Amino acid sequence: MANRGKSDTSKVGRSKPRLSPEPEAAPVLDANERLLKCMEEMLEGVRSDLVSKFDEIVSGAVRREITSALAPLEAKVTSHEQAIADLERSATDRDDKLTTLGATVASLKDMVEFISKKCEDLEGRSRLNNVRVVGVPEGSEGSGPTDFVATLLQDLLGLSYKPALDRAHRTLRAKPTAGEPPCPFVARVNMFQQRNEILRKASEASPLIYNGRRISVFPDFTAAVAKKRTAFTKVKKELRCCPGVKFGLFYPAILRITLPNGQVQRFEDPSLAMDFVEKKLKNAVIPDSV
Repeated sequence: MANRGKSDTSKVGRSKPRLSPEPEAAPVLDANERLLKCMEEMLEGVRSDLVSKFDEIVSGAVRREITSALAPLEAKVTSHEQAIADLERSATDRDDKLTTLGATVASLKDMVEFISKKCEDLEGRSRLNNVRVVGVPEGSEGSGPTDFVATLLQDLLGLSYKPALDRAHRTLRAKPTAGEPPCPFVARVNMFQQRNEILRKASEASPLIYNGRRISVFPDFTAAVAKKRTAFTKVKKELRCCPGVKFGLFYPAILRITLPNGQVQRFEDPSLAMDFVEKKLKNAVIPDSV
């Protein structure tokens, strides 16, 4: 037993201790790490190259696609730019022409207005010797209207002479049917003085009666002048209610008002005349002249 104890003790004393890694393994690990790192760098470089190449390929394809798609658009834009430039030039040219045309139209408008007034004045002057006889039954004149109207005026107005008429005829419109008023006579008096006397006596002798029918004698005005004179009818009616006020309607349509104190007012606008009558005559006392 003692020997076995010794033998066990010697076995224990001779047991080998545990060994640490060999020194040669450390460089291998370092080399592996460097290799791994190098491979990672190579892979990263390859990846970067692949990404770059892919981007380049994709970019080129996209660029070519975009270029091919933009080419017709660029052509259209260029065409539109040219068209817009042409339109701008055309618009500028038209604007210049319209400006010139506007000035021409304004000038022509003034000219037409002047000529219209001139024609109206000339037509009115051509009628200065005319008188209009209204209310004579149709057919009374027979075949000699000029002599009939001259005799009619002499008899109605009590003239000491037979007026010298250049001509007389009914107005040029359709012959009236039964129940319609007869067409008026238009007579041209040879002398202006006789025409004025006829109108004056017709006003003094009113109403004039022929075969039981009322006859009226008026100046022969143009339609425009007659319309202007008719616009003063209401004013004249108001003036008749103003004591001491005299008035007259002069050619073509000028209302002359003479106040009791001798002041004279002239109006071409009926509204202004009515305003004057209502504010100055009806609502105010006009002092007599000293």
